[in-house]
Amino acid sequence: MKSVYLGMALLVLAPAAEAQTIHDFDNPIPEERTFLHNNDQFEGLKPGPGREETYYAFKDCFKIGWIKRQNLTRTQWDMAVDQMVKQCNLEPFAPDDKKVIVDYLVASYGRGR
Repeated sequence: MKSVYLGMALLVLAPAAEAQTIHDFDNPIPEERTFLHNNDQFEGLKPGPGREETYYAFKDCFKIGWIKRQNLTRTQWDMAVDQMVKQCNLEPFAPDDKKVIVDYLVASYGRGR
């Protein structure tokens, strides 16, 4: 009988607990989007040629914050873009389009910039 009451209590309290969960205290690093200003349509990517192309290519399948935390060489960015394309199930970029994205990533988030 105790287990029935416990089960009923959990059913009654569970929706209330879900509704009140506003912050994820188990993860001290909140989503980067939490800190964005409403006017930042590129989620904090540094301005520069290729920013829009990079953002729109990967925004639906990668957290932009991951891109911003990298410190890769040109070769590493080139390989990373290929891997990101595969993970996002995208068609491979035309060489000129890929160059624009890799150039932007190297200039903005490359090693030794």
